[in-house]
Amino acid sequence: MSNALSAPWGAVSRLLDDAAGERRSGSVVIENIQCLRAVAAALVVFVHLEVFLRALGLAPFGYGGVDLFFVISGFIMVHTTRRKPVGPGAFLANRLLRIAPLYWLLTCAVYAVALVAPSLLGATSTDPTQLVESLLFVPFRKSSGAIYPVLFVGWTLNYEMFFYVLFAVGLLAPKREHGVLAVMAALVALAVLGRVLPSEAAAYTFYTDPIVLEFGFGMALALYGTRLRVSSAGARRALLALGLLGILATATLALVLPGVHRVLTYGVPAALVVTVAVVLHQSGTSLSNRGLLALGNASFALYLTHPFITQAAAKVAAKLGLGPLVAVTGAVVTFVAVCGMGVLAHLALERPLTRACRRVFGPRTRVAVAVAQPEQP
Repeated sequence: MSNALSAPWGAVSRLLDDAAGERRSGSVVIENIQCLRAVAAALVVFVHLEVFLRALGLAPFGYGGVDLFFVISGFIMVHTTRRKPVGPGAFLANRLLRIAPLYWLLTCAVYAVALVAPSLLGATSTDPTQLVESLLFVPFRKSSGAIYPVLFVGWTLNYEMFFYVLFAVGLLAPKREHGVLAVMAALVALAVLGRVLPSEAAAYTFYTDPIVLEFGFGMALALYGTRLRVSSAGARRALLALGLLGILATATLALVLPGVHRVLTYGVPAALVVTVAVVLHQSGTSLSNRGLLALGNASFALYLTHPFITQAAAKVAAKLGLGPLVAVTGAVVTFVAVCGMGVLAHLALERPLTRACRRVFGPRTRVAVAVAQPEQP
């Protein structure tokens, strides 16, 4: 019996090692931040376990996982480019090669399902224009009026790519810090413009939402917070407690304060959580472990693939009936399945696709880096 159990566990252990062990020489990755990616992805998954949570009398929670991703993104873009010469073309090429291959593949998969079995996908249209707009990260309104691409979770990637374009423009500044400040100012201007001059145009409404400020929160932390540290063990414990409280707030504060914009209920707590993670890193405290690192590295694949599992699980649960036992079991099994699929998709799809694209387009990217050497701050 023990051998029968140890064999599958050994396979799982090797997968976690493979996913968690992606470290490169000279990497500037902060493992505390990488673990927060796992937390952010898990929060988003809880949102889409809605059918199970409601059966247990619980309101869906975890929407702030997206906001946590945005703050992390703003921080990472500044942190990773601060001392590494990179031009806007190389930066955008790198980001596109990192984001697009898996997203495009899964978007086309959803579109194919819409063509073959449209009843499974509700508001997803087979309009080829919407497919093209989704692949180009262009926001558009669906028939329901909501602004979502074909793969609905890709709405966050529309924000990410827009932020990357702004950030690439900021890389043209002679000093890196000046470019970062200019991008932060642009994000504030967009948020103000959307409130002063509202419009029904999808792209305008989308990109002037105050949620764009959350990228700025992370950028500000990367500029001014990376030298903060605490020295005593008591202070580190207090920081850790504050960070856990921040995660709880990021997950649930909007339930307590309905009607308040998510920048305040999700974005501000998310910025607090990322700040705590960075300060603890600066203070020599690592919160990482193999499981969190594996899920953090796989968080992008997990984020993109989890709706396939959560929606299928919801349909199965509806046929079985949602008593408390089915709801608890279904939520646990679905969450585990989502994590497993995320790691597998990362190892079997995301990583090979990214490497293949870098082999094809990598030489051009390296040339762009070589010819664009902006002055360091």
